[in-house]
Amino acid sequence: MSNVVTVKEILETIEKAHLVDDVNAIVLDRPLSEQGIDSLDFSGILFNLEEVFGVEIPDEDIASLQTINSILIYIDRKK
Repeated sequence: MSNVVTVKEILETIEKAHLVDDVNAIVLDRPLSEQGIDSLDFSGILFNLEEVFGVEIPDEDIASLQTINSILIYIDRKK
């Protein structure tokens, strides 16, 4: 059985990477691109999440990962 990934763990990973000014301001079900996170920062977020959670995110899956909630579900399924 895999470990369940939490929103807190994802936000802590983003915060530790210093890619977002205030992770507490992130709305979980709103696209990150609408919250001031540009494509370069988004790539950095995905890279850090891959490293921390030991998952690989193929390019074809990136379009479906636009919110913290969608990232959470995706990583939880991959673990």
